Formats: sequence, C-alpha cells, structure tokens
Amino acid sequence: MLCATCEGEFSERADCNAQAGAPSIINTPDLPAETDATPQIHRRKTPSNKLLLLLIFAAGALVALGFFGFRILLSTHSASAESAAPVVAGQSHTAVLRDDGTVWSWGSNLRGALGDGTTINRSTPVQAEGLRGVTAIAANLAYTVALRDDGTVWVWGWNEDGQLGDGTTTDRYTPAQVQDLDNITAIAAGPRHTVALRNDGTVWAWGSNEFGALGDGTTTSRHTPAQVQGLSDVIAIAAGIRHTLGLREDGTVWAWGSNFRGELGNGTIAQHNTPAQVQGLSDIIAIAAGTNFSVALREDGTVWAWGNNRSGGLGDGTRIDRHTPVQIQDLDDITAIAAGPDHTFALRSDGTVWAWGDNRFGSLGDGTTVDRHTPVQVETLSSVTAIAAGSHHSVALREGGTVWTWGWNEEGQLGDGTRTNRLSPVRVRGF
Repeated sequence: MLCATCEGEFSERADCNAQAGAPSIINTPDLPAETDATPQIHRRKTPSNKLLLLLIFAAGALVALGFFGFRILLSTHSASAESAAPVVAGQSHTAVLRDDGTVWSWGSNLRGALGDGTTINRSTPVQAEGLRGVTAIAANLAYTVALRDDGTVWVWGWNEDGQLGDGTTTDRYTPAQVQDLDNITAIAAGPRHTVALRNDGTVWAWGSNEFGALGDGTTTSRHTPAQVQGLSDVIAIAAGIRHTLGLREDGTVWAWGSNFRGELGNGTIAQHNTPAQVQGLSDIIAIAAGTNFSVALREDGTVWAWGNNRSGGLGDGTRIDRHTPVQIQDLDDITAIAAGPDHTFALRSDGTVWAWGDNRFGSLGDGTTVDRHTPVQVETLSSVTAIAAGSHHSVALREGGTVWTWGWNEEGQLGDGTRTNRLSPVRVRGF
C-alpha cells in the first residue's frame, strides 16, 4: 500500500517524512536524551580553520555546480566526480566536512547517524569516530556516508534495508567500510539506498530496490554494491526517495526507479528498473533529487524540474505534477542546486540563496511558514558557497567557513544549542 500523502513506498511506516503535521521519525527503541556533556569542537591551531571549500562556488545536499567548466556538486542528494560536499543534511541531523578531513555532525542520533559511538542526540557538533582523510559526505534519513581520499566509502547509522552496504542489516554507531567498493569519486544517499560513482564512469548502488532504484534490472534489494546496468561516462549522481539520477559527460540526464509522479522525466509514469533518458534536457551540469521529483541545472544558469509538485517544489508557479522538465520561473545566474523531500534551493552567482516548495517548518528561510510555488530569497544570507536540504531543515556554508541553518529543530539539527525552530538562518555553534 502506498502512503496517502507522498504515494511513497513507506506506506504505514513511521519514516515517511512527507506525512502531514509534525515530521515523523523511524520507529526505534527509546534512546537516551541529550546530555549536558556534549563534546565541544577543538579547532586546530593553524592559520586557517575554515571548512574545506574545495573549489566550491556553490552546491548543497550533493548537487553539482557548473562554473568556468567546473562541475562541482554539493548536496545531500547528488554528487559529482569533480566535487565534494562540505555540508549535508539528513532527516533530523546535519553533518559538516572540515578541512582536516574529519566529519562533525549534530541533531538526532537515531540509530547512530552521528557516528560518535552512541545514540545520544546532540544540539552542538560531535566528531564521527575514527574517520580521517574524508573528501565528501552524504546523508539521508538516519544514516551518513563518507568518501575517503583512498577511494573507499564508509557508512554509519540506520541499516534496515542494507543501505550501509556492509553485507548486513545491522545499524552501525561508528563508521564501517562498504564492501567490495574502491576507486570511488562521488557518493549520494537516498532514504533507503546509496549510490557511488567510480572513476571509470560506472555507477554502483545498494540498499532498497523495491522500485528499481538500484538500476540493476531487478527489484531485489542488495546489501552490497551492484552495478547500474547500461550506463557509462557518468560524472554526477543523485538519489531520491526511490529513484536515482545520473548525469553523463554529454550533458544528458538518465533516471531509473519509481515513476509514480513522473520523476523520471520521460513523459510517462512507468517504473524503470534500468536507466532511461530524461526528455528534452541538454547541457546539464548539475542534478538533484527529492521526494518523487528531480531538478537539473543547465550551463546557461537556468533550473529545470519535473515530477511531484504537491508543495510547489518544481517552482513553476503551480502544484501540477510534470512528467517532463519545466523551467523554474524568474530564476537565472544559478551555480548550484539542492533538493529536500518537498523543497528546493538554488544558489546564485552573487552568493544569495533562493528557495521554493514546502515551508511548514520554515525550511525556506524566508521568515514565514508559507509554502512558495516560485522562488523566494532566503533572509539575511549572503556570500554563500554551498547549500544542503534536509527533510524540514536547511544548511548553508558561507565564505569564511561559517555554517548557518534554519527550519525544524526538534532534534537539535540546527546546531545552535537549542531545540527551537528557526524561520531564518542562525549560526551553528563552533562553525
């Protein structure tokens, strides 16, 4: 049975983050509350303590950025071989990659998503244990993924569907290595499946495959990586709730998995267990994926979207689903994109951030809780270099390395030391 709200596979599961009302979280045993002894960050005494910018002009939850020929992706839902994600957001937790290759996170520690060896929620940053040399991170729901400089992938947190790729369905409270995977250049995380891009342009995926999101021609879930069929020369990847995107060197976008709301962009609502080309798109330099919708950035700075539009996440001024790409209204000079479950962000070349879609908990950062069907500017935020979208909260990295968050904060995912929702950006403690 499908969820009545998002028509997703989560059905009666509590982890359907699109349910009406307060955001829900995965069923889990009672966990310890946050302690007052939350570890604080001790910065290195070097000339620069900034977060790793990695040639980042913009990007968010693993979204690719195109600028002067670079394809840089930074968003929790998409990634490119020529980029790294310094800020990412899951359902109720947030993570940052520091320039020393360590990962710090805060918020809900449901099922070990913070990687500190506990299940204690944190409202200020803690370090993932035993992990260094990290060059990119991704997150979704209650788990986190990291790419190391040796090309290996490490994961921790929720593992009910095998999305950690370690051959089990056992939750991990500290980082564990994904099996049989090397030479990886980019990573992306969906709610229940994970995707990796190898340096040979092939794509590998694991976790839930009920709707064909792994692209291996079956609907068999995998606890270790399987290669996506019939796809080569890929330079960026993105993972939605139950579909996956790949961007090829020739600027075309390919999609596979669920297609209930037209999220594959091929003019139909038929599921595809192997990649199919998105119609009418060319010269694409970045991709992102949300709940049954997809977003693409063209090299001319325009943004295009298709699929589920129930909260205005396609930004075309309507709530009508689109089965092929449509252009976002009144938006140009964009350098990066990011997609949450039902809201979308775009980073302009002037360092401002624009948002549209679901705003029930202030995730658009415009000072209201009014859904927006066309882009509005995020308040009091400038000189931004990277963006990411969580389920109902958002995060931005500014020049100088400071991190800012806004939206839902019940689990401390804003990192400001409180559990107060914020309708406009606040600075994360310690960053």
